[in-house]
Parts: sequence; C-alpha cells; structure tokens
Amino acid sequence: MPKRIEKLFHRIQLLHLTKGLSDENARALRVNASFQFIMFMLPTILLPVIFFTEPEETHFTSLITYVLLIVPLGYSRYLLYKGSYAVSACFALLASNLHIGALTYFQADDPAPLGFLLFSIIPFLMITRKNMILRWFFVSLSSILFLVSQFYYRVMGGEGLYGPPKWVVPADYLMPPLILVVIFFIILINQFVKAVNRAEDKLNAEHQKSESLLLNILPIEVARELKQNGVSKPKHFPSATVCFTDFEGFTKIAETLSPSELVEELDRCFSYFDSLMERHNLEKLKTIGDSYMFVGGIPKPNKTHAVDTVLAALEIQAFMNQMKEIKEGQGLPYWQLRLGIHSGELIAGVIGDKKFAYDVWSDTVNTASRCESSGETGKINISASTYELVKDFFHCEYRGEVPAKHKGKIKMYFVEGLLPGLHREGHPKVPNQEFVNRYKSL
Repeated sequence: MPKRIEKLFHRIQLLHLTKGLSDENARALRVNASFQFIMFMLPTILLPVIFFTEPEETHFTSLITYVLLIVPLGYSRYLLYKGSYAVSACFALLASNLHIGALTYFQADDPAPLGFLLFSIIPFLMITRKNMILRWFFVSLSSILFLVSQFYYRVMGGEGLYGPPKWVVPADYLMPPLILVVIFFIILINQFVKAVNRAEDKLNAEHQKSESLLLNILPIEVARELKQNGVSKPKHFPSATVCFTDFEGFTKIAETLSPSELVEELDRCFSYFDSLMERHNLEKLKTIGDSYMFVGGIPKPNKTHAVDTVLAALEIQAFMNQMKEIKEGQGLPYWQLRLGIHSGELIAGVIGDKKFAYDVWSDTVNTASRCESSGETGKINISASTYELVKDFFHCEYRGEVPAKHKGKIKMYFVEGLLPGLHREGHPKVPNQEFVNRYKSL
C-alpha cells in the first residue's frame, strides 16, 4: 500500500490516539473513527444525487436528516480526542440509527432499513466489554428497529411520508427468516469478538510475563532501548559503586546439605538481597555460585550511589547476623558473609545476542572484588575512594594499607555503622531525619 494512502487511513482511524491503549480499546477507537468517517461520507456523496434525481418535495427532509446526522457525528469525533470513547460511540450510533430511521419513515421502499442490520453488529466492535450494557442496548435497538420497519411496511402495508410500499407479504412468510438472520448475525459476531478478546487476553498475559522476565534480567531503561533499537550501546559512568558479597565457609557447609536444601538456603538469602535493590535504588547484576554482585549509580547516574550501597550492605550484614543467631540457637551450621565495596568509573552495557546479560567492566570491578576477598568475615570492607564518598554518613575504622592480589596495597576501611547523631535513638543502624536531610543535600 502506498505510504500516502496508508497515512490517510491512519488519519481516518485516528491511529495517533491509540498509543498507550489496550488492544481492545484501540480497536474500538479505530472502528468508531472509521464508522464516523463512513457515515459522514456516504450521505455527503449522495446528497447532490438526491437533489438532482429525487422529487423536490423530498429535498428539505433529506437536508434535515443530513444535518441531524452530521452535527452529532462531529461531536462524537470531538469526544474521541477528549478520551470519552464510550460516549463518543453512543453519539455516533444514536445519530446513525436516527438517520436511518428518518430515511425509513420517509420512503417505504428505501433500502435504508438494511442499515439497522449493520448497526446491530457494529456495537460489538465499537464498544468494549467494560460497557457491556451499552453494547447490548445498541445491538438490541438496531435489531428491533430493523424488524419493526420490515413488519410495518412489508406485512402491515403501512405508509411512509411519501407513500405506501410497493409490495406486501404475509408475516409468516417474511418475519421468521428475518428474525433468524438477525439472531444469526448477532450470535456470529458476538462469538467472533469473544474469541478475539480471549486471544488478546492470552497474548497480553504472555506479553506481561515476557516483560516481567526481561525486566528481571535487564534494567527498565536498557530493556526499553533494546526493544526500540534492537541494540543497547554500552555507557560510561564516571562514578559508580560496586559491591561483592561472598559466603565464608560455603563449600564446607554445602557438603552437609542436600542439593535442594542448599538451593533453598541460597534462595532465602539472595531473595532478601533482591528486596533491598529497588528500595535503595541499586542494580543487581549477577550471582556466581555463592557470590552476589550489585552496583549503585547505574543505569541512571546519581550522587548517592555510595551511600545507597553501604546502607544496603549494612542491612545485608544485619540480616546475616540474625540468621546466624537463629541457626546457632538451633545448633545448625550457619553462613557468614564478607562484603567488599569500591567506587570509581565503569562501563555498563548488554553483551550477547541470544541470552542477554547486563554487565559492567573496568578496574573498579576488579578492585571491588579485591576489597571483598581482603575483608574479614561479617565485616563490610570499603576502599578509600568509597570512604571519601560516605565519611559524612558512616563511622568507619581505618585498616591501613592492605595487600590485595594484583593490586598492591590499597587503603581500606571497615564500616562500623551510622555516625552518632544520624541514627534513631536506640536503633544504631536506622537512619534518622538528620541523615535524610544530609542525604537529600548530596
């Protein structure tokens, strides 16, 4: 189809108004817009023909019926732009039924009543399931008007404004097949629309599942870029904070657990870690065995990434200490955790073209890993660069220059908790309002 014709169809159907709508609502809007256009164009094209071919006494009534159709259709179009889709459909259907009713009354042998038959089907496409009463009202109205017009003229021989019909037949000959035709069309279209709605509901449900799975793998901004462009370009972040966690003695304790118990225990820990990510505006990147990695300051850069990361680390530390107390009380083996944090620049992006993975690269990642491996069990070990970003919020103990594999000596600190005056009384690990105020000023 040529682009110009395609653009014309899009304008007629008001396609630009369907953005953000569900499939059902978008379809109802398009059908309504197309119906309005057709009901405007048909009488507009026929009006000159009527004035040249019909008797003069019919001209005035034809003009009146035309005006009574066009004005409500124009208002119906206006309502679509205002977002009142159901009310718009009501005005379009009422105006169209009134127009056909007027033509039926004027001319006994006019084919206009066939329009009622069409209008008994259109509501299934113009009115959504949300407005089921309105839908069936217009289906019933058009069906009844069609049958009544046929009975009045073809059976009773009633006269129109400009004379009686040319042919009349017995009721038992005409009405049963007409009623069956109407019922057949209504049932057929109703079942068709139901099937379409069921298919769309299933499709939407599957789409939501795939969207949810994609967002569990990729950040929402990256997922959106990937869907729109097919690729997601790696981005440079001048400042971000990386945290690694690792369970101490994992291998030894894992030997005492069955595979299902091991996975269940890991899932309990990692699920809690996951719950902290959104709350502290962090991005979980991956788990490798018993290691958990997350980053602050990506994919949206911010100035609070180091504080956010340390806050999450403190909550992870508190959770693991609580788990330790419970396990000790039950005489069960328990895991303890090391946490290492480092801040610096990095590059983040999607790698792979089949199984997507959002990952980060730079020396910052390697240094964060060394901070974890150079830490102590149950402690949060941070580098000097992270310390400079969080020293106004947390009490940290300087460890000195600690040797790190392939890194030489790195200045490191243990995070002991919140600074005095920045935590709630009696709750040394819960930030108070002063902490929040200082946080907002970053």
